[in-house]
Amino acid sequence: MAKRGKIFKYKPTNSNSIKVVSNLTKINDKLTIITENSPYFNSFALGIGIKVGSRDDFIGKEGIAHLLEHCVFRRTKKHISSEINELFEKNGAYANAFTTKEYTLFYVRGLKHNFLNIWDLLNEIVFQPQFERSDLQKEKSIIREEIRSYNEDPEEVTFDYAEKLLFGSSSLSHPILGTITSLNKIQIDDLVQFYDKYYSGSEITISVVGNFEHSYILELVSRNQQLIGELKNDKNQREQISIINQGFKKTLSSKFYQTHLIFSILLPKFDKKERLLLSIASLLIGESASSRLYKTLREKYGLVYNVFSSFTTYSDCSTIHIYSSMNPRKQNRSYEILLKELTEIHKNGFTPNELNLAKEQLKASTIISLENLSERMQSLIKSELVYGTYDNLNETISLIENIQLNELNEFVFNYLNPDFWSKIIYVPK
Repeated sequence: MAKRGKIFKYKPTNSNSIKVVSNLTKINDKLTIITENSPYFNSFALGIGIKVGSRDDFIGKEGIAHLLEHCVFRRTKKHISSEINELFEKNGAYANAFTTKEYTLFYVRGLKHNFLNIWDLLNEIVFQPQFERSDLQKEKSIIREEIRSYNEDPEEVTFDYAEKLLFGSSSLSHPILGTITSLNKIQIDDLVQFYDKYYSGSEITISVVGNFEHSYILELVSRNQQLIGELKNDKNQREQISIINQGFKKTLSSKFYQTHLIFSILLPKFDKKERLLLSIASLLIGESASSRLYKTLREKYGLVYNVFSSFTTYSDCSTIHIYSSMNPRKQNRSYEILLKELTEIHKNGFTPNELNLAKEQLKASTIISLENLSERMQSLIKSELVYGTYDNLNETISLIENIQLNELNEFVFNYLNPDFWSKIIYVPK
């Protein structure tokens, strides 16, 4: 039974802007359909999101969620990979997929007049894959090379190690690609078992952003129930993470020529307003040329070429990282200044001008995302699969506009204490 959701209307202050009408429907509270009707676009973005990621990997076979994402493109019950690629190209479409720690997303960009063909093909890939040992071995070989390339990237190595230490024994510590050792252990039976366990209607979100009526997409879903298969009752139950491993410092030797430095904090699960506060704090710390760390470490002292902050929010926790690389002779000075800036931010917070700057940047990126159909579709699917909420643009803009300086500085004081930052320094041998 389909339950009709609310209709959300985004009404920009500019009357000439495009009106976007959003709809959400849950089928038996298991399968979620989200559409945004953008009437002046001739293209569309279609995504199928599955609530399964690297944190759900079988123990000892880490990387299986990502490997499965690769394998479904290899073969379906009707087509092999070369035919699949040719069909997408014949319809002028671009298809891809990615795996995160908490969900897997398959998506396509294409033109409206080819939508039905593309819809059928993507559903076939996700819901009617055919697994064969020869395909599995080819994809494992490809991913081994991907792992080796990541191991040559100092930034990737630094971030992966930081998250491994932050998340400890939690399944969030699983590397998305797995390791060459864990990849070698995955067999065809494991892949089939993993698919059968997670690729069910109980944890699926389908989103279409483009010039389509919601009722039309619901009709297609209903017509394609044989592709989606029987909706299961089981949910993906995950062990919730505990906040541990805070404030450690590790110095390691590396094969790289520069020193690579990362500061990290593991934070609690946040609601939407708190996620916006975290976003603003990260932006002002190191995400722009006007940020504190960029202006001091690079512009004022010329110690580093790159320094930036980034944050990630999960279903049960959040993280924020600050990364920089520099000449080993400048690592001690860079470390001291970075720590001094974080202490100053924690003690005195940000200024009204900084808050206004960050709010305008955040509003702009939120509204501009409307004009990128893929970004909007991905945001809708992530919001549903990770947070279990609809990404309402009106609410987001209103929350940003109403954030007060005392709220931001209280958030910084509560969560970004310099004593809580964990530090990892990779020093050349």
